[in-house]
Amino acid sequence: MDREETEMQGEGVPRWVKVFAAIGLAVMVLIVVALLSGHGPGWHLSYGAAAPAVAWGGHG
Repeated sequence: MDREETEMQGEGVPRWVKVFAAIGLAVMVLIVVALLSGHGPGWHLSYGAAAPAVAWGGHG
């Protein structure tokens, strides 16, 4: 392979693929850290009975 063929082939993986891979990896790491620290998907859900639509009416 000569120099012209090497230049035409580029560096291999396009930059946008590397950027998306890095972003995806960062998001996965954040999700794993959140799950392991106790901030999973059910963290904000109530564990008791369903709350009424209007919690404070006052008049009624």
